[in-house]
Amino acid sequence: MLGLFLSILLLFVQTSSGSHQSNQTQLFAKKAKRVIVISIDGLDARYLQRRDEFHLKIPTLRLLMNQGVSARGVLTVYPSVTYPAHTSLVTGAYPGKHGILGNERFEPPGTSQTGDWNWFARYIRADTLWDAAARAGLKTAMISWPASAGAGDYNLPEIFKNGISLQEALARIVANTRPVGLFQEITRHDPALYQHSNPDEQDDLRTRVAEYIIAEKRPDVVFVHLFDFDHFQHKYGPFTQEAFAMLEKEDDYVARILSAASSAGILDETAIFIVSDHGFLPISKLIHPNVLLAQAGLLRATGERDAQGHAIITDVRAVAYVTSGSCSIILRDPADRETLRRARASFQKFAKQNNNALSLVEGAKMREFGGNPDAAFMLDAGDGYSFGNSFTGEAITPSQQLGQHGYLPTRYRTSFIAAGAGLPQHLELGEIRLIDIGPTIAATLGLTLCDADGRALQLR
Repeated sequence: MLGLFLSILLLFVQTSSGSHQSNQTQLFAKKAKRVIVISIDGLDARYLQRRDEFHLKIPTLRLLMNQGVSARGVLTVYPSVTYPAHTSLVTGAYPGKHGILGNERFEPPGTSQTGDWNWFARYIRADTLWDAAARAGLKTAMISWPASAGAGDYNLPEIFKNGISLQEALARIVANTRPVGLFQEITRHDPALYQHSNPDEQDDLRTRVAEYIIAEKRPDVVFVHLFDFDHFQHKYGPFTQEAFAMLEKEDDYVARILSAASSAGILDETAIFIVSDHGFLPISKLIHPNVLLAQAGLLRATGERDAQGHAIITDVRAVAYVTSGSCSIILRDPADRETLRRARASFQKFAKQNNNALSLVEGAKMREFGGNPDAAFMLDAGDGYSFGNSFTGEAITPSQQLGQHGYLPTRYRTSFIAAGAGLPQHLELGEIRLIDIGPTIAATLGLTLCDADGRALQLR
């Protein structure tokens, strides 16, 4: 990877040489004609803030930070999980407006339990960067970008489902790839793409797809989602040696994507954005809010299961929609004050008995970061805890995962780096908001996001 890094470094040096220097910023010579957005899922700001302390070998990210714009931290949205946050990145809107309120679709008891996630762009209720690009006649490409299936000119979507084989998952991806035949075209070019795939490490695959699309299709706006780093933090915990090693691999993947743009002759006219969705906290235990609601008499678990293995739940007056470190309490009848009172009392009692293992998030605090507008209130798990989906059994159980997210945005920060055409050099920002990133990307190309809650950062 040293050769890739050196080629990118050379381009940055050549692009900036001869430009007027100031004490604050230095602009690249060219205005951006293209954008590449790379999301490293779960890139907690502390990894970059403490990169020297952790001895991280991330030369590409270091170069982009040193030669471009970086934020000390990014305040994300609520719930701070992948799909709501990534949709906020491309809309500039909070989840309560854009409509992607969790990774999984909310499927209350008594409805079909598909287990599907918010794969499709049709679920988004706000203007997106790919919509804005299309209005301007620009071509877009998405590689595993959350909630983008069915959108854009070139799209290898992120679609999977727990409990099915890799072959079944691939069939779903192929069926939703745009344009028809793109998947077959890529695999003809790279026959080994999906062979011997390691389920723990998929970002090499995504990078190879991005390299091909950039080289052969030359889209104007590219979105790439890398999420092995997120997976490793769930599995091994944040700020572990395993997490550090995976972040170093992600740095290599970023270098390869930028090298593909360089080889295609477009890197010098491209603005590069390295973004992320949430931070990470260590956990060891799960709280099951639906067990607590059952104990309060607000739903009933029969102990039986349906043909798909889902618990059969009846007499539902309130149910929890779990989003990892947070959850939404949804009432069957939003006007049922007695159910609201009993639900609140149940969780308050539990928190008091368990050393504040959870807290209630209500009213203005819930709305501040775009929380679920359908929730009577939300819950935020305490340190060391996340939420689980069980309806029966113990209210607290051990967690198989060692790291989690989804919590209130104030409990951690995520990351932002921008460099390349049309962007300043050597500019360090303080703390920014995740909802400001989409409008900033749009402004780089002279586009507008019609439904944004955020605003473009002033980078001049």
